[in-house]
Amino acid sequence: MHSATRWSWLTASVVVVGLLAVGGMVLCGCAPAPQEPTGTGAPSAPQVSGPPPTAEEPAGEEAPKMEAEAVAEAESKAAESKAAEPSEAAEKKPSEEAKPAPAAADLDLAPPVSKFAPAEDLVAQVEGYVEDLEKTVESEEDYKDSAEKIAKYANTFILIALALGIHDSDNQFKAAAPAMLKAAQELAAAKDYDSAKAGVAAVKAATTSAEGDAAELKWGKLASLPELMKAVPLINTKMKRPLRSESRLQKGADDMAGYAAVLAVIAQGSLDSCGDTEKPNEVGKWQALCVEMREKAAAVNTAVRKFSKAATPEGFEATKAAVEALNKSCEACHEVFKPDVSTTTTEEE
Repeated sequence: MHSATRWSWLTASVVVVGLLAVGGMVLCGCAPAPQEPTGTGAPSAPQVSGPPPTAEEPAGEEAPKMEAEAVAEAESKAAESKAAEPSEAAEKKPSEEAKPAPAAADLDLAPPVSKFAPAEDLVAQVEGYVEDLEKTVESEEDYKDSAEKIAKYANTFILIALALGIHDSDNQFKAAAPAMLKAAQELAAAKDYDSAKAGVAAVKAATTSAEGDAAELKWGKLASLPELMKAVPLINTKMKRPLRSESRLQKGADDMAGYAAVLAVIAQGSLDSCGDTEKPNEVGKWQALCVEMREKAAAVNTAVRKFSKAATPEGFEATKAAVEALNKSCEACHEVFKPDVSTTTTEEE
């Protein structure tokens, strides 16, 4: 009895153990595989969903560095590619290449003389220059003291004569202009008292001469640029004297208008003399500055003539402003072509 009962318990135990084993096997087949332990025994990092980082999308702190390197490499390749390509200028056909503009293409290099130097103002200057030249050779002592002035006067007189000969307005020296110009050139070359005295006499005689053809005269390089540039500040000084007061300007209006006309003529007559400057290749700049000086001097002539007809405070100030504008044009020229030489002088004559 007891044996049967013991057998029953054993049989039941075996059955139970078998069932538990089968259940465990089933459960083990559905469970995830165990994680392999790390070398330090620490728990492994949690898995992150999504694809692993690529070269284009680096993870962590390396991303900015890799992106910068990629951009630099791309820019370098682009520069090499551009350098290897033919330039746009090289691809242009000869007909498409930009051609340099002619020198001073937009400037009026030979306007009618009446636009910048009225004939009557130049005519009045002829007599004054002849008188000044005669004073320089009254004696040999006078010549020694005035030899440098003769060159300035003579070269300026060359351009006055030229302007009167070319002038679009009839004037008393138009026919005599060729002889006046020639005599002044010979005087400018005088090297001693005797030749200078004879030269001054020839200039005076030429004012009543009819030799030569005025129709053949034309603007060009006929006078010495260095001597003309020495004459300019002297003329400027004399021109400014009437500006000390309105009453003085009223008295000296005719002289001032004449000085302005002479300065305009000097500017016009210097257009072809860039080769005598320290920058002979800057022809365009030189001509532009000569034209500017010519126009500013013409503006002074116009302003003072207007004041002489109706003397008003406004007219006086306008004349002063015109003279100041002329001075600035001279300074602008010196800044480019003669920065080491002043545009003013204190010399009194």
